[in-house]
Amino acid sequence: PVPAFEFHLQSLAEEKVPPELEFRLFVENACAGPITPSEVLELPLYAARTDYGFEYVLPSKMRSFMANRNLVPVSYTRKVLQVENHHAQVYLQHQVARRVAADLEVLPGHEIHIDPALLFFILKVHRDRILEDTTAALQKATPEDLRRQLKVVFEGEQGVDEGGLAREFFRLLSAHVFTVDGGLFDPLVAQNARVLWFNSASERESTEFWLAGVILGLVVYNNMPGLDVRFPPVVFKKIKNEQLVLEDLRQVHPETYLSLRSLLSWEPEEDLMAEELNSVFENTFCLDFVVTYEMNGKTETRELCEGGKERVVTYKNREEFVRLYCEWLLTESVERQFEPFRKGVRRVCDSPLFNALHSAELELIVCGEQDLDFAQLRKNAHYDGYQEDSE
Repeated sequence: PVPAFEFHLQSLAEEKVPPELEFRLFVENACAGPITPSEVLELPLYAARTDYGFEYVLPSKMRSFMANRNLVPVSYTRKVLQVENHHAQVYLQHQVARRVAADLEVLPGHEIHIDPALLFFILKVHRDRILEDTTAALQKATPEDLRRQLKVVFEGEQGVDEGGLAREFFRLLSAHVFTVDGGLFDPLVAQNARVLWFNSASERESTEFWLAGVILGLVVYNNMPGLDVRFPPVVFKKIKNEQLVLEDLRQVHPETYLSLRSLLSWEPEEDLMAEELNSVFENTFCLDFVVTYEMNGKTETRELCEGGKERVVTYKNREEFVRLYCEWLLTESVERQFEPFRKGVRRVCDSPLFNALHSAELELIVCGEQDLDFAQLRKNAHYDGYQEDSE
């Protein structure tokens, strides 16, 4: 398949169209969602009168690059999202100023002095108690507080936060929160798949998972890309409520994925009738619609459907078994942990453009672009004392 970036418009990456203009076009025309392939074929062109006569114009939904997501590089999407977040922050500040002016009965044109705590979300933390201080502050904060521009103050230190302190804050905080040592994430998955996945056996309170989600939301809302977290893409698909498939399991439980894939790819060595085929399959795999797993040192079982213990997995129903198994592993088994996390993200991030993002875009905005373009690096490399083919 052709890589997605081959369709990206270089002119957008170079910001030939200002992100501020694109944001306005998106809000006016395309905030209902991206254009689907069927809409490209079905939405009619309209004839409009101009100084040069009648001309055909695009339907309103198509008058925004953000509605044509396959054309937009993530770097440009991030810039437009920054514009949207900045607009929201300024809007909240104007609301505060109007309320203060009304309370003080200030006449138009007169100056007023507003407490910065009303204009910004000021987070005061000690470096040696960063997790405890942050938890206390976020639990007391309202959704409006979280959507103000973030300003971080390290107690006992001088410095005004122009963005650098906030980045330092998120770097330090993520080392406490987004790690298996904190008890939120599964150590076996981290060891085997080298990603962070929610620990279904975790005894941590739901508020701690909620806190992790709020932190992720604050990173996006305050335009702090490049958070050092090893979430697999399936986490971002779940945040965006996108449909999960078997391939998503590969990122979290690679061994289970291979077992299920072999189950689906199995074929008999000779042509058999349907009844014989099911019988051979049953004797080969000996499975029923039950999952067995370890929970706090004990072996537990769970039926994947009603009457699962009595229902044998056959050649005919194996796809249903794989689907239910994936749903249990990726959704049901971690629902108590993931749902507070998702609500934490959405407590901060809930806007037309954020809602229109694909999970892959959200992942790149949060974590930064991880893939290196070695061809581009080789093209721009300068060799000192060596040649390109030197060994």
